[in-house]
Amino acid sequence: MLLFALTQSAPPIMLLVLAVALYLVVMDLRQEEDLEFTAKVWWFLFVLLTHVPGYLVFRVWIAVRRHRRQGEIHTPSAGPRGRRGGGPA
Repeated sequence: MLLFALTQSAPPIMLLVLAVALYLVVMDLRQEEDLEFTAKVWWFLFVLLTHVPGYLVFRVWIAVRRHRRQGEIHTPSAGPRGRRGGGPA
């Protein structure tokens, strides 16, 4: 978008790509319930201003965030040590 503002022209295909990128950002941010509204708006505006590079940065950030969240869910708990089961040893 910054390039479009500087050159004062935008090819229609690039506007379509921008619209698709913004739609995908909105769909991804709707799945992030624990993220604050201001952070969601920040990411939307970041992608709006930087277009494709901004969307790529957003996708990396969202992938890392989801990976860390899954790591927190699957943390191993301290279980009993030794033989499991109730049968004779």
